[in-house]
Amino acid sequence: MSEATDAIHCLLHPKSIAILGASGDFSRFTGRTLKYLLKHGYPGKIFPVNPKYGELCDLKCYPSLRTIPEPVETVFIQIPGALVIDAVKECIDHGVKTAIIHTAGMGESGQEGKKRQETVKKLAQEKGLRICGPNSGGIVNIHGKVALTPVVALELDSLTPGSIGLVSQSGGMIGAFLTRAEGRKIGFSSIISTGNEMDLEAADYLEYFLEDPGTKVIAVFLEQFRNVPKFLRVADLAREKRKPIVILKIGRTEIGAKAAASHTGALTGSDAVYDALFKQKGITRVYAQEDLIEVASLFSRSRPPRGKRIGVVTTTGGGAMHLADECAYLGMEFPSPSPETLTEASKGLPAFASFGNPLDVTMSGVGGGYRQSLNLFLKDENFDFVVAVVGTSSQFAPEMGVKPILDQDRSSSKPLVSFLNPDAQVALRLLEEKGIPTFRTPEGCARALKHFIELGKSQDRYELRRGRSPLKFPLKEELGLLLSAKRGALDERESKALLAAYGVPTVRESAAKNAEEAASMAERLGFPVVLKILSPQILHKTEAGAVRLNLRSPGDVRAAFHEVMKNAKAYNPQAEIQGVLIQEMLGDGTEVIVGTKRDSQFGPVVLFGIGGVFVELFRDVALRVAPILKEEAEEMVEEVRGYRLLQGFRGKPRGDIEALVDVLCRVSQLAVDLKDQLVELDVNPLMVFEKGKGVRAADALAVLG
Repeated sequence: MSEATDAIHCLLHPKSIAILGASGDFSRFTGRTLKYLLKHGYPGKIFPVNPKYGELCDLKCYPSLRTIPEPVETVFIQIPGALVIDAVKECIDHGVKTAIIHTAGMGESGQEGKKRQETVKKLAQEKGLRICGPNSGGIVNIHGKVALTPVVALELDSLTPGSIGLVSQSGGMIGAFLTRAEGRKIGFSSIISTGNEMDLEAADYLEYFLEDPGTKVIAVFLEQFRNVPKFLRVADLAREKRKPIVILKIGRTEIGAKAAASHTGALTGSDAVYDALFKQKGITRVYAQEDLIEVASLFSRSRPPRGKRIGVVTTTGGGAMHLADECAYLGMEFPSPSPETLTEASKGLPAFASFGNPLDVTMSGVGGGYRQSLNLFLKDENFDFVVAVVGTSSQFAPEMGVKPILDQDRSSSKPLVSFLNPDAQVALRLLEEKGIPTFRTPEGCARALKHFIELGKSQDRYELRRGRSPLKFPLKEELGLLLSAKRGALDERESKALLAAYGVPTVRESAAKNAEEAASMAERLGFPVVLKILSPQILHKTEAGAVRLNLRSPGDVRAAFHEVMKNAKAYNPQAEIQGVLIQEMLGDGTEVIVGTKRDSQFGPVVLFGIGGVFVELFRDVALRVAPILKEEAEEMVEEVRGYRLLQGFRGKPRGDIEALVDVLCRVSQLAVDLKDQLVELDVNPLMVFEKGKGVRAADALAVLG
């Protein structure tokens, strides 16, 4: 274990606890912390600290930490902010190993609070005191009976122990998740409210749970990771240990940074980058509180299915068909049961049962017929996992309704889950207590199963790619000269020179300063040609009316030169116009966009999408944090809806996807190599020609800074 994980182990397994600011008023947080420690059976020593009391809850109350006559492992600080610095000094003097600062009004508030937090941080770092918080809602170790929190959800009579570790950057949310889960008998191993993460941070708690044998799955309520390199390391460790992480991240409508000048900048908000990173690292992202609990519970109770073939056995036709509709929409398959399965199932079911998939046993089949049908589906090699659906009987006769599910032989490695069509709380708890993941809605069930399938695929991909490195490409010498001479937006010709230095094919072109030069260069290139304005201040030439296509004669070129110059000056009178570019007119191909942007948290991010003028309209893009593997580049291409265009849509030839993947890898290396210089790069369009004919960058914009 690292020093941080050792400290977290101490927080969750303290032999002794002091509560600074304890009181006897159980209606206030100062009294509830002590109350809940006692209520839930904490087995260690408790030292209430408050000079106003001589005794609390039959425990001696001490006027200060210094007056406690024996060592204290963990201190819970719930006193006014102005007293926290002195309290931390007392902890250090008394040899305390860890502290939880519940006190708010520090780093998350005004300048005075920030200054106070910095003082506490410096003191703690100098003396080796590890701190959870400030502004932490506390911690709960359910197996160890450590309920060190004033969160009122601990009024619950009992807490179900389980194998889900919960990390929350919101103190209040730990109560919400605890009560939601407890109502269904879904258990946690431990729960941690991280607070301001002045010292110990979310990634530290994740690492602790990765090392904890009592935790199978980690659930996270996330605002942001403060130390990205640490998070990336921990995410890789989670994949190595095959321990799933499920994250509910809030703030997805907030744009992380001001939209940049290029298309790439406008398409890579900070939340989109989180989304991309989660995909790369095999982290499951959910968007609802119920999903965080249900998906984590599902992951903790079974291995992922081998594929996406689902078998459904039901007592309610309508509920099962709704579930089937949701699952099919998310890409799951519903193969027919084997003939042997149908023959055996028919022996225990009425003739009017629906023999297919879903297999509707009807209410007449509840009991032996339902039990046998489920067993047959679990053994049928046509299915990767099975869902048992129960109708109204699960609400009004819960034990009868779900007994066929509870009676299943669980020796099969095939996942079995259930969906209860009515609001059947008793039946739901019966199933969850027996380790059968159970869902309240068809939509939630389908989403969770989709995540389960993706988890299995992600784990398989990781095993295949373990030890692989991104491709490396030789660079051209002129790159250093270009980078040393420039800052800000490069013009199109310079941007393409940057691409060419990394071996990205670009269109043939020449620059011209007047109409005659332009016409002469067009003749040398060969008609038809394209004419574009050349200016680092005019980034989107189409909007400025500063592009002319398919020019077929010197006269066309001269006329286009004058039109483009006029439009450019009207669009931006202050622009520095360096002339025009004359380019070869490329043949038929598919326009795509490839780009990269420096993200303030995660560094360079690579973007791919179907390009041209529609890229921001449809926002059909895929993102990955650089560097990317060749296989990740392939996934990016396949991920966008426009992938069909590259596969050969409506008679068009298949695009050169291999050449496109090669360019994505080259741009990824460029982004990593120049991470301190390149702000963003936009290749739009990159023309993808038919298979074997490669790709060509027709336009590009690079911004240095």
